[in-house]
Amino acid sequence: MPDDYSYINTRVRVMRTKLLDGRALDAALASGSYQEFLRVLSETDFAANMRETTSEGAGLPELDRALSQNLFDTTQRVLGFADGDAKREIETLLMKWDLTNLKTLARGIVSGRGTEAIRQNLIPGGTLKSSVLQTASQATDLASAATALSVGGHPLAKAFRSAVTSYTTSGRLLDLEVMLDQGYYRHAAQVSRDTSLRRYLSREIDITNALIARNSRGGALDPSLFVPGGSLDAAGYSRLGTGDAGGNADVAAILEAPSIEEAEVAARTALDRAAHSSAVSDVEGVGIILDFLRRKEIEIAKLRLIGRGKYYELPADQIRREVQA
Repeated sequence: MPDDYSYINTRVRVMRTKLLDGRALDAALASGSYQEFLRVLSETDFAANMRETTSEGAGLPELDRALSQNLFDTTQRVLGFADGDAKREIETLLMKWDLTNLKTLARGIVSGRGTEAIRQNLIPGGTLKSSVLQTASQATDLASAATALSVGGHPLAKAFRSAVTSYTTSGRLLDLEVMLDQGYYRHAAQVSRDTSLRRYLSREIDITNALIARNSRGGALDPSLFVPGGSLDAAGYSRLGTGDAGGNADVAAILEAPSIEEAEVAARTALDRAAHSSAVSDVEGVGIILDFLRRKEIEIAKLRLIGRGKYYELPADQIRREVQA
């Protein structure tokens, strides 16, 4: 198995041609019903995952499982191309979904949403074993979830335990989530040897800090919520509270966004742009894989939105606006 990106990127370029293009998404948007949407999707590379969606009484849960399985199959295929340091770096990219899942798990337990609701919102593209996540989702408190996650020695399990301790002290979910961010980026810095990966992670950290600052608008920034590793130092992070983006256009767009929702859109747009730039500037590094995985995640998210819109018979214009947001 290769430990360089030349072979891996060649294979991923082929996979990138299988992503749904604008014409395919337009066909999905133009479908007149949920059943027609499923038919359109079954005529694409999603066909192998779509069989259950057409069974009698099938609805959105079956569609979600099909899309989730497709994402999982895709990430495992990419991971299967690599070995050695390259594999560890790709695992670090996939671990971003583990980070999202751990936040989803914590929010669900704290709010008492229940096991099934938590499971429905988990993303199957990460590196945490499904069985471990399933067990953790059954926990009735964060400490029990932390114990379940410790099985297998996942790199983020220790960060989750520390984050739970912090939440127990402060009662703020933001403290827990930022400690998870800090744990993830600390691990990513230890694994990363690829220059383009380090550069992208630095951009991602800056955007994470900008979102924290935007969510704290109106108050002084808590220095314990600073995520190190980006272009901002602790002093630069503190200045974000005054609206000083330090000349960073992406950070400025987040800080100036009139709502949290629009700030998150600005963050996603900036990261999409950064991933694309990485793919163009570093054809022999991790950039192509990074860009592909973001494109795949966006594809799945858009199909979920279209599927829900068709299932609930929402107006086509409304579905299109949500997909393009």
